[in-house]
Amino acid sequence: MKEKEQYLNIKSSYVKIIFIVMLIFILISIGLTITLNSLYGEYIKEKIKIANQIIFGVNTGVLCSMLVTLVVVGPAVLFASKKMASPLVEMKKVAIAMSEGDFSIRAKENYSGEIGQLAVTLNKLAAELSNTINSLTIEGDLLKQILNSMSDGLLGFDLNQKVNLKNFTFEEMFEVKTNLEELQNDVQEVIYKVSLSAIENQKTEIATCSFKEKSILISCSPIRSEDNSIIGTVLLFRDVTEAIRLEQTRRDYVANVSHELRSPLTAVKGLIIPLKEGMVKDEDKRNHFYEVIYNEVERLNRLVNDLFELSRLQSRNEPFDMQVVDVTNILYDQQDKFEMLAEEKNIKLIVKNSKDPIYAKGNIDRIGQVLTILIDNAFKFAKVSSTITLSSKNENGRAIVSVHNTGSLIKNEDLPFIFDRFYKVDKAHKEEGAGLGLSIAKEVVMRINGNIHVKSGGKNETCFSFDLELD
Repeated sequence: MKEKEQYLNIKSSYVKIIFIVMLIFILISIGLTITLNSLYGEYIKEKIKIANQIIFGVNTGVLCSMLVTLVVVGPAVLFASKKMASPLVEMKKVAIAMSEGDFSIRAKENYSGEIGQLAVTLNKLAAELSNTINSLTIEGDLLKQILNSMSDGLLGFDLNQKVNLKNFTFEEMFEVKTNLEELQNDVQEVIYKVSLSAIENQKTEIATCSFKEKSILISCSPIRSEDNSIIGTVLLFRDVTEAIRLEQTRRDYVANVSHELRSPLTAVKGLIIPLKEGMVKDEDKRNHFYEVIYNEVERLNRLVNDLFELSRLQSRNEPFDMQVVDVTNILYDQQDKFEMLAEEKNIKLIVKNSKDPIYAKGNIDRIGQVLTILIDNAFKFAKVSSTITLSSKNENGRAIVSVHNTGSLIKNEDLPFIFDRFYKVDKAHKEEGAGLGLSIAKEVVMRINGNIHVKSGGKNETCFSFDLELD
């Protein structure tokens, strides 16, 4: 049941005093009248009969007047008290609502005098507080969205190393949801150490940590208040795994290019010097030297061309000229192209016929380039009497083109890197090539909206395949 408002607050109102004084005055008057009448009534009657009658009449008149006043004035006082207390009770409701966070309620402003001014001021205060709270809420939500959209993880500490700020990227990076206790001990140690170091040295500190094969760079800076005192620290976490990998790739690329260029140049130089100084007298031996020099120059030329081709494919984004091609016909063209080499190496090169013609979207020259790289690579590693099978099929709405080799096997640890530049499965392999062919094939396939894959296992079986869009 709703509690009835007490408009007449006896404990805090002057009405109580008025009623008490009037009641005491009436009781005293009645008491005095009765006492005097009982004690001195006869005496007064005898001595001052007339005066007694006058006094009694006056007392009676006063008593009646006070009773009439109580009856008449009492309701008026109650009404006036209620009238005065009503706006104050209403403003009390507004104040209580504001204290509970509800700034939408307003007091009536149609009162006169100071009470009306108080209502206007209270309503203005409620409106300003409402606007301020809304602005702070919007700014808080915006800040939260900004922090959660950051690519770097963020963590805030107070001076007691208690977490007071954390964004979604940090939780995702370290797979935590509640507190840092979920982190492995070595990561916790690095985080707390760099935070304390930033506070002690009063400057930004840098550290690194490892988490599940990821390299994390930590940058910790002290947070200062308006009086320039340190009140905590903020830490930024950046996953630099890919950056480190790319830097290592760049170094390996430079080293590999240098090595691949140096090898043929060293061989050419070693053969030219004796020829230049006339040390080779035998004509057949001299011709052999010339042939070796020519082969090394050709090797160097192929390396440079491959480097230019790979660089051109990776630096340009314009698409190839796409047409509808018959994949099966391209496979037969490749079979004719490598027929003589297959006979020389005693290797079977066959095309597996598909039930229906397969038409795909691509560039006939680029598809032929990819197949040439894959078939040439298969011949380099295939053993005598092995079989290389070229095939195509329709699978899951894509045209799958495969080069299957039964004479070689790639180790599982080499499979993830097989398409990297300069990567060679057999580090001591003496066949021609710098390890750029498969990288070029991958770039070409990606540019014709396809994907390239490799599988190796079973009884020395390796299968390279790539998919194309069907027509």
